Amino acid sequence: MSLFGSSPPEEPNESTPLGKPQRLFEDDRTTGTANSSIFDDGDGSGPSPWDMPTPRKSAKGDMVKTLLPATSVPESYIDAFDTILDSGYRTGAGSITLAGAKRIFEGSGVNADEQARITNIVTGGQEPSSGLGRNEFNVLVALTGLAQEHEEATLDGVDERRRNLPEPSLPAIQQMRTAKVSENTEDASHSSRETPAPPKQSTPEDSPGKSRRLRKDSLENLDADPWGSPALHKGHTHTVPVQNEATPSANPVTAARPLSGGAVGTRTTSAFTTHSEVPDSTSSTLANEDASAGQNDGGGWGSLGNPGQGELPTGGFGSSGDEQGNQASASGRSLGGGRVNRHIEETVTVTLLPEKEGVFMFQHRNYEVKSARRGSTVIRRYSDFVWLLDCLHKRYPFRLLPLLPPKRIAVNGRHLATDVNFIEKRRRGLVRFANALVCHPILSQEELVKMFLTVPTELAGLRKQVSSSVHEEFTGRQLPPDLEDSLPTNLMETFDTVRSGVRQSAEAYINLCTLLERLMKRNQGIAADYLRFSHALINLTENSESTYAMDTTDVPPLNGGIKSTAKHLTTSQTLLEDEAKAWDEGVLEDLKKQRDTLVGVRDMFDRRDRYAKDNIPYLERRIEANEHKLQGLMNRPPNAPVKPGEQEKLEQAVRTDKQSIVDQHARGVFIKECIRDELLYFQHSQYHISKLHQDWSQERVKYAELQADNWRALSEEVENMPSGD
Repeated sequence: MSLFGSSPPEEPNESTPLGKPQRLFEDDRTTGTANSSIFDDGDGSGPSPWDMPTPRKSAKGDMVKTLLPATSVPESYIDAFDTILDSGYRTGAGSITLAGAKRIFEGSGVNADEQARITNIVTGGQEPSSGLGRNEFNVLVALTGLAQEHEEATLDGVDERRRNLPEPSLPAIQQMRTAKVSENTEDASHSSRETPAPPKQSTPEDSPGKSRRLRKDSLENLDADPWGSPALHKGHTHTVPVQNEATPSANPVTAARPLSGGAVGTRTTSAFTTHSEVPDSTSSTLANEDASAGQNDGGGWGSLGNPGQGELPTGGFGSSGDEQGNQASASGRSLGGGRVNRHIEETVTVTLLPEKEGVFMFQHRNYEVKSARRGSTVIRRYSDFVWLLDCLHKRYPFRLLPLLPPKRIAVNGRHLATDVNFIEKRRRGLVRFANALVCHPILSQEELVKMFLTVPTELAGLRKQVSSSVHEEFTGRQLPPDLEDSLPTNLMETFDTVRSGVRQSAEAYINLCTLLERLMKRNQGIAADYLRFSHALINLTENSESTYAMDTTDVPPLNGGIKSTAKHLTTSQTLLEDEAKAWDEGVLEDLKKQRDTLVGVRDMFDRRDRYAKDNIPYLERRIEANEHKLQGLMNRPPNAPVKPGEQEKLEQAVRTDKQSIVDQHARGVFIKECIRDELLYFQHSQYHISKLHQDWSQERVKYAELQADNWRALSEEVENMPSGD
């Protein structure tokens, strides 16, 4: 209907059945006139002067070229196209051959029929004369990702996923990238040997074996990171080189970050231990990138008993265990010649075993849990950690219990229980869980914890038996006469104040972890752009001689300066990636440790609300009623009828209720004392915050100095470029 009257009904399009929606990329037919214009008189006598022809939708070939521009795709799409472009598949200005584009199918797991169908969608069934441009290649990669996810690989499907494009696994691209980087670094090393660097050169040549991570983590869109994190700076100390490991003296940047070795084991970035191995002397640089390290640091608490590895702990699961133990040497963290941790404590490592256990749908992953101080190594599965925490919840509901990472998370309807990055984040969450247990002054003495860390047998057979015998820590405990009076009178007000502050701080730290992960990804993106810039400069030198063919005298020094810039850009890219990974293992894990602690305190107060209730008022009323009945029985007439044993039953009920009141009151006092002690223990986390900021600032200074040295060396090398003076 028009604004000034009704308009004739429109005829349905003959080519499209009623009720059937047109596909996104289907060409539709235009109608001759527009009968619903606000300036139309409604008589339909002729075309209105205000009518505009309805634009036709683009043909499918044009749509492929405009569907996914480079500004709206992930970095991995851009990296893949650049890699193919640099690998000899260039056809013209910014295009690649169809054969080069098809290489993404190698090792992708997409069958031949699906490959042919995807190629036909992108090319329209014809061999492109000018090759595939970047935008067409982006569509090809997106369709491949949809096929790997077992979704319908169509242009409609790509359009629906434009805001969350799939990132397919492309092993062939990774192989091409590694081969190209190795070739470029070898060429750069050869040219540097022909032209000696100035004496003040302090930046490294590219190591041929050093890989460069250009891809982002796949868990970008997870909210609040459900207890996770990734990996680098493993085994670095940044202080004193160790003789039993290779120190790459030819690489000043890497040499500034000596490796850990032997029993020294100091670490740089993370307060959280991960699995590490001693690197081979021929691959020390690569081991610095990919090996895992770090020791847990924090407040030092009481030592632990160590029952034999082949024996079950004695004394029951309610006893506290030994209170004496040998203090083993633990490693502290030192950054850039910084501090060493003064506290000595136990450190637990959790390593994911490569092979799954079980059959078919019942397979599970195992973890190697190792305590150097106890000299124990046990194999545990995720459900063992869950069982242990469940038992601790039953026995210590009013203590600061550590958090477990989730077993799986769902992203866009997909459960990420097998994603490599998620599995690594879950392993790190288990590291934080185990180290929080052994650092706690009470939980570390619990026999269940000792059994979990030292008994080498599987726990599946003991779970039900042990779970049924676990009781709350206050069961059967007598209230000391002076304990209640020793508690502060304003203790409940203090609890309320702390609870309010902890709740807000926990939300703040959850947000900080998310923001830091975002900063890490930005660093990785800048590093990837640096590498692209470096490759573009190298390609530029190939055309310098023909560009300045009138006089090629100054071309060699000009190319030398351009190559020096490319080389130092690559060095800067390596440092940026190194720093991002250092954040991942260092300050991010420290923030997550503090976040877990705050969330643990918040949960402790929530458990108090649920489990610290009593029914003392009800018992007092029932005692009063029973005593009134007893008084009536005692004052009854001598010959009045009475049930046999009624008076004894009432007396026993009164005694039982009074004892229950005494026990519940004592439990309430114990709960207050317990939460007070836990808050006193929690107070030490503020020193962890101080160390977190101190270590991160030192690390930032170190990388800033390395970047400054890199650019300073570049400024000296480009001094010899021709200036025309």
